[in-house]
Amino acid sequence: MDQRIAEQNAADQPIIEITLAKTDADIADSYAVVKELRTHMTDPDAYAAQIRRQMEDGYNMALLRIDGEVAGCGGFRVHETLSRGRYMYVEDLVTSPKHRSFGLGDKLFDWLAGQAREKGCAQMEIISGVQRGDAHRFYHRKRMTVKAFQLVLPLT
Repeated sequence: MDQRIAEQNAADQPIIEITLAKTDADIADSYAVVKELRTHMTDPDAYAAQIRRQMEDGYNMALLRIDGEVAGCGGFRVHETLSRGRYMYVEDLVTSPKHRSFGLGDKLFDWLAGQAREKGCAQMEIISGVQRGDAHRFYHRKRMTVKAFQLVLPLT
């Protein structure tokens, strides 16, 4: 089922729509925005191939468009574990620099939270790098709390 919202406050206001990426064109349209967060993704073709592989493993990409142009992306999966039950893990959440501070992050975050509720999730989780202070302020404003440390053992 294609999930979408659309808003238009007046005839001259932009149309804001959130849909799930399904096609190669959708994935290609997301590249420039996701690259803002995942700067190591320098090859659009490699990016598209990786997104497709991840989709085979349950990954979804929400696209927030303004008048058809992708302005925000939210990559997520639904998991279930003994420790957390059913939950949504948001892997990628980003808006384009030219569209920041217009409330689009709020719209995308709220849409993702709504999807998590619809999918029977008890919580929504995001892991955010310690250097991302602006993102942390946003997450705290959205009533997210710090629940655990993420510990990593590099293997290469």
